[in-house]
Amino acid sequence: MPRQGLGHSSVDIYNMVTPGTDDPVWKHPASGQLMVGYQETRTNSVLHSQDATDAEAWTKAATSIDSTLYEAPDNSTTANAIKSDNTGTRNYKIKQSSLTLTTGKTYTVSAHVKKGTLGFARIKSHDGSIAFKADFNLTTGAVTHTSNTIRTQVDVMDDDWYRCSITFQATATTSAAYIEVFAISTAGDSTPDVAVSGVILLYVWGFQLEENSEMSTYIPTTSSARTLTTPLNDTSEIWDFDGADLMPEEKPSDDGAWEVSNNLVLNHDYADLGSELVTNGTFDADSNWTKDANWSIANGKATSTGSGRMYQSIPGLEGNVGTVVQVTFDIVERTSGGVVVNCYGGVSSLFNTVGTHSFVTTTTNSLNLYFNNSGQGNLVGSIDNISVKQVDPNDRWQLSSSGNSSSSITDKLTISVDNGDFASASQTLSLSNGNTYELSFNLTSDNSSKSIAIRDHSSATGGLTETVSLNFTGTQTKSFIFTANANSNSFYTKRHTASGTYTYSIDNVTVKEYAITPLDV
Repeated sequence: MPRQGLGHSSVDIYNMVTPGTDDPVWKHPASGQLMVGYQETRTNSVLHSQDATDAEAWTKAATSIDSTLYEAPDNSTTANAIKSDNTGTRNYKIKQSSLTLTTGKTYTVSAHVKKGTLGFARIKSHDGSIAFKADFNLTTGAVTHTSNTIRTQVDVMDDDWYRCSITFQATATTSAAYIEVFAISTAGDSTPDVAVSGVILLYVWGFQLEENSEMSTYIPTTSSARTLTTPLNDTSEIWDFDGADLMPEEKPSDDGAWEVSNNLVLNHDYADLGSELVTNGTFDADSNWTKDANWSIANGKATSTGSGRMYQSIPGLEGNVGTVVQVTFDIVERTSGGVVVNCYGGVSSLFNTVGTHSFVTTTTNSLNLYFNNSGQGNLVGSIDNISVKQVDPNDRWQLSSSGNSSSSITDKLTISVDNGDFASASQTLSLSNGNTYELSFNLTSDNSSKSIAIRDHSSATGGLTETVSLNFTGTQTKSFIFTANANSNSFYTKRHTASGTYTYSIDNVTVKEYAITPLDV
């Protein structure tokens, strides 16, 4: 018989006393039949979740919310409008602070949003140490520019409303956490330029912060957090939840669903990118770029007629030698030649075909972002949509190397070993002594006869010490189950053999607690 899952035992159901904490089965007072007491509890910690005008709960930046109410997703007239209260390029947002988070626990922030003059919303939370956010397109429902989230969700609703959410794992325990909702004009741009005061930027309603791995049914609040208790419906053929006709099987055929624990590894697929560093990368105006004689900007693109260069100084990279960035751009027209990109000393190969091009590089000097460089391509054609973003912007992965060996991140982790020099990559995790975990990752090899070391600590004293052969071609999934001890606190990979030249790549790293619990019966 399965033990109780998420939720808690019912109190005084059918005038009975509280069932035992670890045993949800009890007797009905009239029939003496076995009963299952099970309830799910959910709490919304956001105050005044339908009243963003409340000055004690909500603060505003460059915005105002007046008393005018609008139709909400539940057809009531309770929705608010975020209006511009200032003009120019700035943050337009509302914020609620003094929220409580506990390190290691998973939370979901959700809000109902609808486009106004601006067609995008950013939902953000902060645990005092790390920011978690995502940008939502309120026309298509697309989600971009995520940071440190476990998942995002979008529910499409009637009358152009969307319910949008971010899910994250808190990295600190605090009572000073906050949530924010921004009105933005495009994804990735947190400071739109609003020229007129009193313009409706965004409609908002129904904010929620809950300890949950996904957004659940919305719970309205006023001046305090609110908890709802939901009994299970009597839909099971095995268990009786309403006191009628119970005939439990000796060995029930349905033992419930099983909880899938959260991945403890951040940026597990190496897809995290920072905010946009280029200004006017879409050439909406003839500005922000310095152009040699053969370059011009017009009609939303930059055009080259031969030699020369076009360049821009990026404050976020100026002087930051060693920053890993991803550069992307489009060649939209080409008659001849090609273009070479130099991003603060990180030089690309020659690009000479129409289409989208991307490369990852490490900055080595302070010489700006250059396109073309005289004598290195001499493109006759046009480019557009230039983007530069930092790779692994929150430094989730610690890379180290020596001599001719190196470890790097592009869209995956790659370690190249040369003549026995050292190279490794690791990430500090929060593992509990004595708990069992499962590690899984995709390993790509070039059929080397060498092997690598996988550990849960930088030295060989943790609960996991594995040697993995690279004697295959292509990609294989590797999985290991281990029990953490006092030394276990990280995922760590390094070269294992003492000599030789070889390369391997790792992607989709997951570390999950192996203990599984019934969710439902």
